[in-house]
Amino acid sequence: MSRRVAAVVVTLASIVGLAVADDGSTPDLEGVLGPRARALPAPAATLRLVWLDPAGVAIGVGGLARDEARSLLARMGASVSWRRGSPREPARPDEVRVILVDRAALDPHGRPILGATPPRFDVAPFVWVHVPSVRAVIGLSPSGSRSADDLVSERQLAIALGRVVAHEVVHALVPSVPHGTGLMSAAFTPRQLTAAALRSDPEVGLAVRAALRGEPSLPPAATGVVAATAAGKELVP
Repeated sequence: MSRRVAAVVVTLASIVGLAVADDGSTPDLEGVLGPRARALPAPAATLRLVWLDPAGVAIGVGGLARDEARSLLARMGASVSWRRGSPREPARPDEVRVILVDRAALDPHGRPILGATPPRFDVAPFVWVHVPSVRAVIGLSPSGSRSADDLVSERQLAIALGRVVAHEVVHALVPSVPHGTGLMSAAFTPRQLTAAALRSDPEVGLAVRAALRGEPSLPPAATGVVAATAAGKELVP
């Protein structure tokens, strides 16, 4: 898929029934441009994230991807700390594991799934990011070949991964937050994954800060498969 095709639509579905992960987890994702000029709220608590890349599929871009996710979550009032984890270490209840998967995924309609978040967790929350799907959507080789990708392409991949991560982390923290606009849109176009800025709605920030304070949230509006797509054209702020 070429980055020149502005109408390409990528489905990012919060899916509970798709088998895209060994744990039975599944997809979800989004994006939209447009910075929002406002003062950042005071952080509610530290959000502890763990970066797990068992296949080394994000080597070279992981640092910038984590910075992008941290920046987006900070705009919602979350003070983020990252650490690199090991696939064999036990899950910690006070952390969200971000697991990079070296495998593409498609929804039942054949549309790329970029990220996955289960609706509930037995021990500790986790999300999946399908790196080959993200690469393909922004016009890079899904296999990770770097022959002519150059630094610009690698930066775009890092930004795109960070946005997928931030979106999925919100779902892991607050399952009741529905898809909407900005960071919680249901789908990304290539432009939205790599644009200069990505906004989030104030309501999402309120929900994230409440979750970090340990306040109860409303139950999800629906159970089962929840899928959404954006059709036909680029979204605009």
